[in-house]
Amino acid sequence: MGRRSSITVFLVAAFLGSAAFARDPATTGNPVADSLVLQGEKLVDSGYSMWKKGDMLHGYALLQRADVLAPGDRYVEYYLAYAAYRLMTYGMATKQDEVYDEFADRAEKTAERLDVRYPEWSEPGVLLAAVYGIEIAHSWIKAPTLGPKSSAIVEKALSVDSTNPRACMILGTGKFNTPGIFGGSVGKAVEYFRKSVALFESSGIRQGQDLEPSWGYVDALTWLGLAYEKQERYADALAAYRRALEADPNYARAKHVLIPEVESKIGSSNQK
Repeated sequence: MGRRSSITVFLVAAFLGSAAFARDPATTGNPVADSLVLQGEKLVDSGYSMWKKGDMLHGYALLQRADVLAPGDRYVEYYLAYAAYRLMTYGMATKQDEVYDEFADRAEKTAERLDVRYPEWSEPGVLLAAVYGIEIAHSWIKAPTLGPKSSAIVEKALSVDSTNPRACMILGTGKFNTPGIFGGSVGKAVEYFRKSVALFESSGIRQGQDLEPSWGYVDALTWLGLAYEKQERYADALAAYRRALEADPNYARAKHVLIPEVESKIGSSNQK
């Protein structure tokens, strides 16, 4: 084999080796901690889907155990912030202020710390922006401060990773929830939600396979449906909700609230 061929083989091997490394699953380096994180995330997600606080709290406790085994690990801290985000959302929606108050501060501080510590990682910033969104929903007086802050954080995250589907979803929620006179737009929100769904589907939904964040697909479909409803596109909204339920058959909100309500609207419009 000539020198040129040897160099070519070396470069190809090096490239394939680096590509294989890039595809390595995200871990803490501690197999027991990895297992606890995956179990905790699954409990938080299923608990949130079925509106079971006990399951979410159980998941959070498993993540705390993982933190003992792998202290300071970025994935453990990320999922602690994520679990707190889901719990604060549950507390706000169910008007359980004690739950909201307990977990809002934890979610914000942990996500902020991770965003500063890992500026090359888009996920903490996106999660922090999501936390700010719930804080605004809980108290609209925070909107003038946290709204622009959230948008700036997500834009920064997209500059790090332009294909992050959660970032597009959070930008969409900002456009959806902001009054038009302040820059909100349901039409623009639909564009962001559609892009988010497309990014999720093109990258593959691999939730629970490793520690790299993959949550948000069902959320994006839900937001897309809500935006379609605002536009009185009820058939499109129903299709989005059904896709969300197909992705998560235990999704109680779609099954018991969103789908029946939009089917009723379609029935009413057909009778006119």
